[in-house]
Amino acid sequence: MAGAAKIYKPGDVVFKAGDKPDGMYIVRKGELQVFLDESGKQVVLANVPEGGIVGEMALFDKQNRSASVKASKPSEVTQITTGDFEGLMKQIPKWFVTLMGALSERLRVTNERLQKAEAGGGKPMQSALRLIAVLDLIWAKHGEKDEKGKFVVNKKTLTSLFVETLLENQARVEAFLKILADSETLVNATDAHKQPAWAMPNRAFVTQFPQFVAEFQKGNPPAPCMDEKTLKIMQTAAALAPKNPYDPASVAIAQIFEELKVESDKILDWRKGIEMFKFTGKSCSITQTSEGESLKVVKADIGRLYRFHQTLSAFINQSF
Repeated sequence: MAGAAKIYKPGDVVFKAGDKPDGMYIVRKGELQVFLDESGKQVVLANVPEGGIVGEMALFDKQNRSASVKASKPSEVTQITTGDFEGLMKQIPKWFVTLMGALSERLRVTNERLQKAEAGGGKPMQSALRLIAVLDLIWAKHGEKDEKGKFVVNKKTLTSLFVETLLENQARVEAFLKILADSETLVNATDAHKQPAWAMPNRAFVTQFPQFVAEFQKGNPPAPCMDEKTLKIMQTAAALAPKNPYDPASVAIAQIFEELKVESDKILDWRKGIEMFKFTGKSCSITQTSEGESLKVVKADIGRLYRFHQTLSAFINQSF
């Protein structure tokens, strides 16, 4: 499977988003750039150096190109056509081909989410959602296993990919990563080389949080996010709920304020804050029990929704 050699000058397009797949490209010399074109603005997804490969997803899922590729330097590439690749696949177990097809589809869906986020223009939350979509792409491409078998990304690598490859402001990137660390979406780890890295305990965040924001904004609540006092109430409720043997669990308001060491009448608008949960379609209501006024919450939802509301509030307050 020798492939066909091709030469590209800087700016030459290898293929465009929407093109039918014609194979994959191995970079022998130079550099290729993967990008999306939104309303005349190019959003760079990655720079592919010598030894890198582009266009491989379409070989597995047969779908049209999800992004465009051009030469950023004088480049020499080898094209492996679809026909050449199919001949090779006959020698590989079917389960592996199926696995690669599933991974390709996941990356393609993430690309589409990124395009939708870009289409939102300068809206405050769209910038944060764009970074989250890119985070998923970075994790899929650059994640590596640590000693415990968990996927991590080197901290310097992650920051440089945002700042240098995507031309993001470093202060914005650092603020973005701090918000995710504060909500424990990202946690400290070390990579295989004992260097500082980020781990993501729950990769589902990158799909669930954008869905949460869309649902919340669709409900059009009176405020863009929860205030700090209500967040503390929800955090305390999330901590106390597992102690209740029932689900949904009832958490006494008096117990919450006792934990917070504050009287309920000192937070006059806390009921309005609790109402914010109805805009995410989840169960968190005020009810009467033998212990008096209580919050009725679903154990599996309350902790996750608290973190989502915490993250949303942080992004809004950072004015992304």
